[in-house]
Order: sequence, then C-alpha cells, then structure tokens
Amino acid sequence: MAAIAPLVQNELFSHGTIECTDMAATRKFLTEFLGLDIIRPLREAQYMWKGGPWSVVCVCVEDGEAKDQDPRNHFKLAVGSGAEVDAARAAALALKDDYGILRVLDIETVDGVRGFLLQDLNKHWWQIAHVTQADFDALFEAGDRPN
Repeated sequence: MAAIAPLVQNELFSHGTIECTDMAATRKFLTEFLGLDIIRPLREAQYMWKGGPWSVVCVCVEDGEAKDQDPRNHFKLAVGSGAEVDAARAAALALKDDYGILRVLDIETVDGVRGFLLQDLNKHWWQIAHVTQADFDALFEAGDRPN
C-alpha cells in the first residue's frame, strides 16, 4: 500500500493539553504519585514530561470545574512488572485522600497487558500498566486491524 503524503509536513509531535482547577494539588499528584517531571514556565500552565520529545501542558481553569472524562479517554504510564502494577494500585487506594484520587478501578489483563485505571482530582483517567516499548513497536508494525 502506497503512503499518502500528509498535507502538514510536521517535524515533531510537541504537546497536548489538559485542564486542572488547582495547580499546586495537581502538581503534587503528578510528581509525588505519578512520578512525572513538572515545570511551570507560565503562571497559568505547567508542563508534564517523562522524557522523549512529547509533553502534556496542564492549563489552569481558575474558578472552573473539571470536565468528567470517560475511562477510555486516559493516559497510560508503563511500569516494569505486574508486581509494580499491584503496588501502584495498593498505593492509590491507601493514598486516595492525600492526592485527591476520585476512583481506583480493579486490575485487569487485556491483550496481555496488566493494569488498572484511576481517576485524578481533575477527573482525568490514568492507566498504570505493565507494557513495554516493544509492545507499542509491535502494535504499530502490525498496522490496522482488519474490518
């Protein structure tokens, strides 16, 4: 199959954005619980990053209310083993009140990937899963699923 030349000749997938209602509490959750690197180059925004060329910008909507998200709309963070998934879920349950975690779902294994979902104080969903770069490489190498 011949590739179609894109209309936008981009060089980098720079970032996406999410909203938060409390910058300090959000930063505490993102750094202390999820282990993400955070910088705040603007008064109204902080950037979250975990290496690589892509980041997520967290924009504060002061006096706003976070929009409820569906669990299918989530970020996935990879950990090194199934035991780390178990430990992360136990920590999420134990520290829900400290970090404003709204919901912690059960651990599931789907297509060989073991993980669980949690909903943060801004109603975003995060999946903590045992998945590797090789898993994503194989997924993209296999291409589209047949109809």
